[in-house]
This record gives sequence, structure tokens and C-alpha cells, in this order.
Amino acid sequence: DENMRRRVFNEAKELGIADKGDVIIGNWKEGVGKDGTVEFGASDTSDGSKLLLEGQQFDTILADYLVGAIDGFSPYFQDLIFNRLVPHLAPGGRLYVIGLQPIPDSVNSPANIMCKIRRVRDACILLANHRCYREYPLDWIERHLRKSGLNVVQSRTYPIRYDHSTMVRQINVGRSKLKLFPTKGMAAEMGKVLDDLEKESLEVTRKQSDGRITLGYDYVVVAERPVDSD
Repeated sequence: DENMRRRVFNEAKELGIADKGDVIIGNWKEGVGKDGTVEFGASDTSDGSKLLLEGQQFDTILADYLVGAIDGFSPYFQDLIFNRLVPHLAPGGRLYVIGLQPIPDSVNSPANIMCKIRRVRDACILLANHRCYREYPLDWIERHLRKSGLNVVQSRTYPIRYDHSTMVRQINVGRSKLKLFPTKGMAAEMGKVLDDLEKESLEVTRKQSDGRITLGYDYVVVAERPVDSD
């Protein structure tokens, strides 16, 4: 939306790179058929204009936590997003996909506190009638990149280290949804659950030698478009 575009532009301005490109708004879903084909030139956008970035190609595309965010805005489009991006990747160009390995429901270690926080946070989002982000595992990403005609060149993982403040930020996401709960009583009881999680997370991190727990990982997948592709 416009607020997001303005925020990104202001961040670019602070970094001194606002003049290096454009910050635009668009809908990747428009123009994509149910079979994943992209119909450029078909005027399939809501206002009859060209599709987002129609006719443009780039040597490098960075999909920065894009797949995980899709469910919050365009549910069930995740399996088609790479089909939509590939036409904008020049032959020999590379697509870098950054994502988060889904947090498991539980683990048999102190890191289980983060699993509990994730479950309660997502419950709060749903009770507020909002949609959760939905992360996808590394192997799913690699599989769908290949299905879209790209060659997976390399994949790397980066373990995530959570300290107390990191966990509290996720707890606060849940707290921010309480005002939207169906009843005040439900919000009050969930508030107590969130408070207990904050106390437990502090206890767990205090017992760690460096004040952090390790759970899951972020990943980066590098995929290349064949030079001889159309």
C-alpha cells in the first residue's frame, strides 16, 4: 500500500540510495492464470493497465521473505510466485530467495519457549480476524524454483539466535491484537498467557551462558535462469 511504499522510500532516503531506483506498488497476482502462465499484454489488471514491471528484465532479483508474506495478502498464490518472477529475470540472471524455515510446533530443548510464543502469537492474529504469515521450508522453495525452470545453484542456512528482547517483540505482536478480540474477557485471559510467556522467556534466557537460545534458521537460495531460455 501507499504507506508501505512511503516508508520504504524514506528508509532508502536515509541510506542515501533513494536516487538509485524506484519504489513502486503493484500486484504480482494480476495476469497469472490458474496454470501459472503469465498473460502479458492481455490488460488483465483491474484498471486495464500493463502488468507490474511488464517488459522489464533484471540481472538480479531479490525475493526478501516474499514467499512467507504472501499468505497475509494473496492466500494460495505461493506456488505461482516464481512463475510470475521468472519472466523478469534475464537469461543467466540470478534470483536470490531469502526465507525462514518454519518454526516447529515443539522441540525437546529450552528453545521450546519460542515454539510456544509462535503458537500463541499466531492464535492472537487469527482471533483478531487477521491472517498469519506462512513460512515455507527450504526444500519446498528449491522444488518450486526448479518447477519454474530455474537451476538451483546454491543454498545456505543461518541459525537463528533468540534473546529475550527478540522473543518479547513476538509476544508484543500478540498483544497488539488483543483490542480486536471478539470479547474483552477473552482478550484479558490471553493477555495473562502472553505475560506468562514473557516471564518464562526471561527465565529461559537467563539460564543460557550467552542469554540466547538457538532455534531453526534463515536460508538463502540462489537460482539461475538458463542462458538459452526464452
